[in-house]
Amino acid sequence: MKQVILLLVVSLCASVGFSQKLKTTIGEPNVIEGDKNINIVFTYNNLKVGKMEESAYVKREIKERDTKKEGTGNEWAILWKKDKVECYPDGFIKLFNKYGEKLFDATVVPNTIDSKYTIEVNTSYIEPGFNAAIIRRPSETNHEIRIYETANPDVIIHSLELEGSYSNSNNSAMDGGDYYSASQRIRESFARAAKEYCKFIYKEHIK
Repeated sequence: MKQVILLLVVSLCASVGFSQKLKTTIGEPNVIEGDKNINIVFTYNNLKVGKMEESAYVKREIKERDTKKEGTGNEWAILWKKDKVECYPDGFIKLFNKYGEKLFDATVVPNTIDSKYTIEVNTSYIEPGFNAAIIRRPSETNHEIRIYETANPDVIIHSLELEGSYSNSNNSAMDGGDYYSASQRIRESFARAAKEYCKFIYKEHIK
């Protein structure tokens, strides 16, 4: 039995050792070097959660929670929407500003109307993961990240695909958050995506 549990832990956590895949699809991002007033927006177009469309996932989660305790499904749905607007973007922004400023002197400021450029982070895939003490699976996210002229969104300066942003495999989420919380695990995936995005831009396009 112990060997079976050990194998499960290894198989579920080994994926964290995989490196993210980042690939430029359009253009050069050099224009944001030195820009401390980049606008940033977050979208979830064509989002899949695990193997399900987001709408189907939300319906399933609401039903399962309400089956256990009436009303908790709606509470979860409200938090899910709120996290997509607040929690996950906050993780990305914090790490982008930390590494963007360090590597190429650039930072993002959400909802700025006078910025020359906007970074759009579209999240197309979320695996929430889980943590059941001994057996756990990290969260994982995929993103398409574009830089465009704020005044002319159709003018794409740079576009990049980022796959496989995993949260930490141990029990400590960023900022001391609760790793048993899916919100914190996913937030950490967003944060790691920002870190690797900045490193990729610096290494492949600016250095």
